[in-house]
Amino acid sequence: MSDQSYLDKKYFIDINTYNCPFCNRNSVPFQLENTFMFDWSNEKKCFGFIIMCKYCSMRSMHLSYERIFYFYDSQPQCESGISDIDSIVFYSVPTSFFILDKRIPATIRELISESEGCLKMNYLTGASACMRKAIYELLIKEKTEGEDYESRIKWLKEKYPDSDPTLFDILYHIQDMTSDKIHEQSWDKWDSNYLKLIIETLKTVLHDIYVIPEVKAERSKFIQELRAGLIKDKKNTKSE
Repeated sequence: MSDQSYLDKKYFIDINTYNCPFCNRNSVPFQLENTFMFDWSNEKKCFGFIIMCKYCSMRSMHLSYERIFYFYDSQPQCESGISDIDSIVFYSVPTSFFILDKRIPATIRELISESEGCLKMNYLTGASACMRKAIYELLIKEKTEGEDYESRIKWLKEKYPDSDPTLFDILYHIQDMTSDKIHEQSWDKWDSNYLKLIIETLKTVLHDIYVIPEVKAERSKFIQELRAGLIKDKKNTKSE
């Protein structure tokens, strides 16, 4: 069987299933809730649709310059010949099927979300600025030490030795990341592929720092509660 892991990186698998951005389940069925159309400009129309995950009942919105879904006699329909929905949707909310965990600081989550939205619209300058700001917010939040950006990233790398060191190396080598430039707001835009690399790298670093330790702590607490329950049951059995 051919490798189909690339489907996990898509929003829509086909006209009936997608990777839900809310419950993080892959290849789940969705329901078409609504469609709409508006004038994007004097010459261009935009088509939108809202879908609901059939598992968690959360809704997402998607925009395209081509009509993808519509209702006919109150029944949902898909335009014929459309096989790759992702290729013709230019904007979605949430912007990515990977939703950042709420344990990650809200300020950083919002900046990454804004950067992804800008990237989807090809606003590369805005997307680049948001990612630079998100990284600096992380450095401030972690109270990193060092005289410059590079030394502060190295400090962060040493603080979290369990994380993949290459992730911090990628952040360390980001083009033109200096405090002077960020304060002057003289940002240069990064190209889309470079932006995607930085976004996904920072997401993974944030997951390692803020989510995995909490998950481990929760699992450990759960195990301890189960263990305490067994000990209590044994004591009750003996007393009887």
